[in-house]
Amino acid sequence: MTLDLSTYRALEDSVPAFLKSLKLGEQAGRYLPCKRGATHEGREMGLGWSCFVLKTLHMLGRWDLLEREEREYWVEFIQDYQRTDGDSFFEDPPEIAYLRKPPPLKARLLGLIGKAPWRPDAQSILLAETKQAIATLAEVGAEPRRPFRGFPLKPERVQQWLESQDWSRPWGAGGQSAGMVVFIKTQAPAFMPQRDVDELLDVCRDFYAGLADPATGAYFRGSVPEHGELVNGAMKVLMALDWLDMPIHYPDRLAATVLAAPPAQTGCHLVDAIYVLHRALCGHGGEFKADAATVAFCKTVASQFAAHANEDGGFSFYARKAQTAYYGVPVSRGLEESDVQGTCLLVWALSMMAQMCGIDAGWKTMRP
Repeated sequence: MTLDLSTYRALEDSVPAFLKSLKLGEQAGRYLPCKRGATHEGREMGLGWSCFVLKTLHMLGRWDLLEREEREYWVEFIQDYQRTDGDSFFEDPPEIAYLRKPPPLKARLLGLIGKAPWRPDAQSILLAETKQAIATLAEVGAEPRRPFRGFPLKPERVQQWLESQDWSRPWGAGGQSAGMVVFIKTQAPAFMPQRDVDELLDVCRDFYAGLADPATGAYFRGSVPEHGELVNGAMKVLMALDWLDMPIHYPDRLAATVLAAPPAQTGCHLVDAIYVLHRALCGHGGEFKADAATVAFCKTVASQFAAHANEDGGFSFYARKAQTAYYGVPVSRGLEESDVQGTCLLVWALSMMAQMCGIDAGWKTMRP
């Protein structure tokens, strides 16, 4: 795939057409994860797919072109996934029901020899889906119907929670902590004085400052993680810094770390590398300072996208293969077809690469 304006113009037509083919019924916001290979669970789930499609259309400038009624019903569709009890989590019932079932016999047998497949706990997925729903609604100027309260509300508890994460593996720790920052920034003001909210946010700012590594520009504790973990972990922390309105601590070193090696050939690795580079080069609200090395890196990543582009007009999460699992739930059979998450991620990466390479595509980026 080449990085030029003609590529962007072609995708502006093919991607929305692909997403339209996944529309399920008349309900605004109801989509399949992929066209042909969706599993029973994949077809029954809806929250994640709705968020990915909304964000993709928004980045392409197509969201505002929808009829006002469709946009309003779509927002309501996402809001309807919020529970009315307890802390008001967002929950996709088929997803959580699967995660709460006993694992299949094969997985249990593999567990006896320490080789069981990764299976997250349902509570962590409730937090992840809640963060995604809140961030997606914020992208289009909407909010949950009720403020979410399932996060620490005292400075000492926030500090304790951050310290309890495994920062030798910053990808996971960074993702969890970024979710908490989103909750404090967007939800706490609904039921706490702003001065108390600011105190919680300052605890997060101080903590991230203490994680910043001057040598790599990344955020971790202990020995330097392998390159993919290092960059992906930095991506999660940079998400948090964005919500905190906080500059990156060592942007030049972080950009050099990303440029040191190409990302792995999966949707998350590709977009994480581009996001970190994009943020490091633009600083916090500044102008881009991309050089020849950056443009060359973007072109290399774009060439990797060719293995993700499919005849159906979208992108697959894996090279020549749709996403098979989402938070540990089997959502497709992994056919050679595009899927909503892969499409959202690579459209996002392309929007950032356009800015870095001076291509006037007119696409938007998003705040994850």
